[in-house]
Amino acid sequence: MKDSFQVETPYIPNEKGCRLIWRNENEEERVVYLREEEFRELNEVLSHDSAAKIELEDGVSSVMVNSDTTEFFVAHRKPLQISTEVLKQKVTDFISKNPSS
Repeated sequence: MKDSFQVETPYIPNEKGCRLIWRNENEEERVVYLREEEFRELNEVLSHDSAAKIELEDGVSSVMVNSDTTEFFVAHRKPLQISTEVLKQKVTDFISKNPSS
């Protein structure tokens, strides 16, 4: 099974932050919403090739950034994974297209 991964704008117009979307071959989606502060922190970690744990707004969910893999631990769901290099490239592309996010 080959999943796809996208970084997209939030559903609410003029809202800052992003949606991280995993789609499987059946077009089923898993989405993680990052608020502006969380997204900025993620970008900062990725741009410095650092490792970090980013706590999400709900106080239960988190993002673990490591050199090779980034894992998203969302409350009451299975963790999601993405290659850190792929995530970095997608975030960079998103920011270049959406500089105000």
